[in-house]
Amino acid sequence: MKSFYRLLLSLSGYSIFPLLHSIFGVSPSLAAENVVVRYGLFEQAIPVADIRNYSETQKVSANLQTILGRLSPEEKQKFQDALQVKMSLDIVALDKLVNTQTGKQVLYFVSQAIARRDQANIQALRSAIILGAKSPEGLGLLTFLEAYPSNEIVIDVSKISRIVGMANSSSASADTPPKDNVTSSPLGKIALQYQTIAAQDKQFSGCLFGDSISAGLGNTLGNGTFNFGLNGLSTISLLEQLKTLIPTKVKCEKAIIAIGGNDAWYGISDELFSKNLQEAIALVRTMGSKEVFLVPAFYSTVEASSDPTVAAPNSRVEQINALINQVGETEKVPVAAAGVAPLYENNVLKKDFTNDGDHLNAEGLKIYRQALLQIIGK
Repeated sequence: MKSFYRLLLSLSGYSIFPLLHSIFGVSPSLAAENVVVRYGLFEQAIPVADIRNYSETQKVSANLQTILGRLSPEEKQKFQDALQVKMSLDIVALDKLVNTQTGKQVLYFVSQAIARRDQANIQALRSAIILGAKSPEGLGLLTFLEAYPSNEIVIDVSKISRIVGMANSSSASADTPPKDNVTSSPLGKIALQYQTIAAQDKQFSGCLFGDSISAGLGNTLGNGTFNFGLNGLSTISLLEQLKTLIPTKVKCEKAIIAIGGNDAWYGISDELFSKNLQEAIALVRTMGSKEVFLVPAFYSTVEASSDPTVAAPNSRVEQINALINQVGETEKVPVAAAGVAPLYENNVLKKDFTNDGDHLNAEGLKIYRQALLQIIGK
């Protein structure tokens, strides 16, 4: 059942909804009343209204408890956070995105985890996504479910492992070290394609470039700004991202680069990190940035820092931050550390601001968002 949770969390993330939102279809005459979790011969129906109520009040119905009871407290909180994700996206850009090969591929993979008796799987997704995106809340897991054109949506847990794998731009195990494959993974490609289309010939007062922590903010920095955050981003993929964006003629009056945690995790050398960061600063300046700001790499909790499959050691993050300060001095770029300082105690992420030890929860994101707004001047 934890696989079901991971699917829900993945579907609520930044990378997959831009693809799904882009598929237009006819308006449904029905809306899903139940989510049916199927695993082999096991099936459990959960009213969508129960999920909505849990999202808003954290009250758990008996049916929902059947699933949540199998999760740890940390996983339950992650699920609750996933239900709060709501995306406001550029519909015109997404309409163009639908015809990309990668977009069709990801949509096809998602459709394989949803069981239907007819052959209208992708069409049903189209209807649910566009109507969910048009809701006042924006596109999120709940608005998607509430717009799905059937009395129930059946999720086949046995088929979702491939989707969950696609949702991760990087992964690690005890035997396999993590690596940067942001721009080569299907979801990384589709997220970057969305950005290039949405940013074409646009001018923004502020642009944010960062990893999953920045991506977690969504489009919440105000009008005239754009969040270019990508899950798993390091300075390696940042350079690829910037080189892809520059031909779109996008302009950023202020640019914020919040990078380094994944560089520490991927084992990128001091020399390469400093070189890449300096090149990234040069590239954003070619995008018309009159001011460039650096944000220090994010620390994790002691527990997460001690697990190489989750995060880099905080000692390595500290070294990366020293390099960020050096590059800032060399390039005459300020390092905006004060705004995010409340997240930490002795260079360790406070547990009040995270659910998994490595990423910021809603309270942590509030602090980070406020720090960015001060930089942008909003």
